Amino acid sequence: MLTAMNTAVLHDVVEDTEYSTDDLRNRGVDPVICEALDILTRRSGETYMAYIERICASTGFAGETARLVKEADLRVNFAHADSDTLRERYARSLPLVQDALVIAN
Repeated sequence: MLTAMNTAVLHDVVEDTEYSTDDLRNRGVDPVICEALDILTRRSGETYMAYIERICASTGFAGETARLVKEADLRVNFAHADSDTLRERYARSLPLVQDALVIAN
């Protein structure tokens, strides 16, 4: 569970700062956390639904960690969404991530 919590704390760093997963790894962040962060980082040009599908399809402990963090992130984002469009996006995405968690277990 500590891996998921650390990933959750760092999950926007690569998207919202100049740090890369390599920078974090070089600063001593656990490689599995860095892998989960890489999974959680939306790629340039990647559609939102392709991003969600990639998270859902990710394998291993890092993939499971990424899904746990994304599920929590979607719940928070849905609760604080300031538009119907965003709420609909999160409402569509959350069951996909939850189903992927169930399938992985």
